[in-house]
Amino acid sequence: MDEQESARTAQERAEQAQKKADKATADSEQRSKRAFDMYGRFAGGQPLLPGHHSYRSARRDKNRADAASERAIDAYKAAERAKAEAKWAKAKADARTKIADTVATRSRPWQPTDFQVGDIVTVRVFETSTDTYRVKRVNKKTLTLDGGGGGWDDPKRQYDRVLSRTRAGITITNPDQEIK
Repeated sequence: MDEQESARTAQERAEQAQKKADKATADSEQRSKRAFDMYGRFAGGQPLLPGHHSYRSARRDKNRADAASERAIDAYKAAERAKAEAKWAKAKADARTKIADTVATRSRPWQPTDFQVGDIVTVRVFETSTDTYRVKRVNKKTLTLDGGGGGWDDPKRQYDRVLSRTRAGITITNPDQEIK
């Protein structure tokens, strides 16, 4: 699966997560209103009167209203979780789309000849996150990047994970933009 297809799939998942969150929110609001309406019998503040002929039905109504309130609270919590998942899915999809758009603008892949020691590169670290490093060594298949720990934490990244290169204050995202 290429970058563009992966980004499109992520956007579709984000839309589905948002629909799920909207549905859960509507369900939560409906349950909350239903529970509120069930307490209508007790709106005047009349307490339950043990021994009175209405006690059993009032106790049953109160128990039902309490159970409906608990279900409404559970639905609210589920809706909040769904909203958080939708927000995360949207952020992830946007990041994937941004990376895919950057990769799609290239006319050719990056190669070792495009880099020099001291260049600043932005690389894709995981699916959606990027980080910026200084090039420490240009290798045949990878770049050794300066991790800042004196050598023990220097990451290596393959050329297909490079998103941009900065040299002499000029940032390029397409290797053919080379200014000589």
